Amino acid sequence: MKDRPHDTAMAEHFRAHPTYAAELLADVRRDGNPAELAILLRQMATASVDIAGLDDAETGRTTRADF
Repeated sequence: MKDRPHDTAMAEHFRAHPTYAAELLADVRRDGNPAELAILLRQMATASVDIAGLDDAETGRTTRADF
């Protein structure tokens, strides 16, 4: 089984379950932990970039094969 980064796995989960992502964001914001919020926002940004089919800044590859 190929390993993949945790952020990638979470981004895929957020795309598949947007309601969960919104609820998690509300909970994290309510808790007020800035480090946890930063991590979550990074993961959500990854999910958004993947949905938009934008180029990955580090590799130059397209994040979605159908674009």
